[in-house]
Amino acid sequence: MRAVDLTGASRELLAPCCSGCVWWLTRPGISAGPSLRAEWEREAEGEAGFFGRALVDGDAVIGWMHVAAAHLTPRARCLPAGPPSPDAYLLTCAYFYDEEYLHGFRLLLQEIEAALKHRRVKALEAFGLRHTRPGDSFRGYFRGLNLFNPDVLEGGGFTRVQEKGEVARFRLDLGALVGAPRRSAAWEQVTAPAGTQPVC
Repeated sequence: MRAVDLTGASRELLAPCCSGCVWWLTRPGISAGPSLRAEWEREAEGEAGFFGRALVDGDAVIGWMHVAAAHLTPRARCLPAGPPSPDAYLLTCAYFYDEEYLHGFRLLLQEIEAALKHRRVKALEAFGLRHTRPGDSFRGYFRGLNLFNPDVLEGGGFTRVQEKGEVARFRLDLGALVGAPRRSAAWEQVTAPAGTQPVC
């Protein structure tokens, strides 16, 4: 498996339900123009070189995640526990054909973190539910709610920074990530606190 940057040149990897989605790009009650999604992709790509990453295995697409600078996500300013921090990028959504493929979700999340750290982004934030049901333990993202599983986020090193109602905002300071190749001798010798993970 490998991770591929989502850009204008690779957007065909997205399913139709995602390639035209503007939920994070609009405020409640405000309709989107026909070119909003394309404009957002260009702006996000112009800032970071991508607007997300996809996980592929050969010719098969496993799933993808979208991410952008906080100021490019107007909906986040309206969410409970918002707005996101101005120095952060926001993990907006994820789509996996197998919603319970938690290993793939975690792998792609680490790839996103590594890509942002390489681009000198200070932090990654995400919105999640405060509580989940027992049957949600293998799902990292809840499509119908556009929110992440807090247990999965916290297991990946995120901490809660604000809560309001059933929504919480989580933050991962990317400077705390250890830059060592996975499965390397260097990583085996690192003494790291809980939540620290290797990034390529």
